[in-house]
Amino acid sequence: MARRIGPFLFGFLLLMSWAVLAASCGGGDDDDDTSSTSKDRDRDGIRDARDKCPRDKEDEGRWGSDAKDGCPATVDDLIELARSDIDTFWQNEFDIDGVVYDGPIKFEPYTTEIETDCGRASLNNAFYCSADHSIYYDSNFLTEQLNSNGDFAPVLIVAHEWGHLVQSLVGILQDDTLYSIQVELQADCLAGVWAADADSRGLMEQGDFNEAIVALFNVGDPRGTQFFDPQAHGRAGDRINSFQDGFEGGIEACSLD
Repeated sequence: MARRIGPFLFGFLLLMSWAVLAASCGGGDDDDDTSSTSKDRDRDGIRDARDKCPRDKEDEGRWGSDAKDGCPATVDDLIELARSDIDTFWQNEFDIDGVVYDGPIKFEPYTTEIETDCGRASLNNAFYCSADHSIYYDSNFLTEQLNSNGDFAPVLIVAHEWGHLVQSLVGILQDDTLYSIQVELQADCLAGVWAADADSRGLMEQGDFNEAIVALFNVGDPRGTQFFDPQAHGRAGDRINSFQDGFEGGIEACSLD
């Protein structure tokens, strides 16, 4: 004879079946619920239904990604934003003076040593090449700067190299009477000019200026470097002062006279 299920056991099995069904539908764990259009697990303002990275917040900083895809910015996003803004700034400055502006022919990242018209591009470096009017940068180096000194550090490096591009356009790089240190410090000053404009437009956030100071402090010439050294860029204090001169005094403060 078949045994009948008692009322208590029947109720228990019914309760368990509902629990299993709820779990299979994802109702028991918010972290696994990707079907709901109202979920925003990482609380970045982008709902999970259209968030490509629902467990990682989109960057809130002004130098974060502008893709609005819900994912953290990469160094490539950061550099692209910097490139576009710096290029537009100098285009406008040249237009005001009625001077022809030519942006870089190439703005090229690399992760291994490559050959350029200025020779082999070394690692842990970024540079402007006047031979082909291009800017090259080791993307791993800029990532390291991002992780070590904050998001404005790699942006500052790009702005500095763009300063060399500007110098080339106005003939400063072609002046053989100038020492390397004069050219490098002026590029820091020109980076400060752009940074001040970016700040006036609300693009810089609190802490960016200090990140620039720290980055310049870390790349100052070693003690004992002579001013006439062909590789001299300036001691930490000199580089910081030059950046501040441009930031506070504008282009006029960057004159080599």
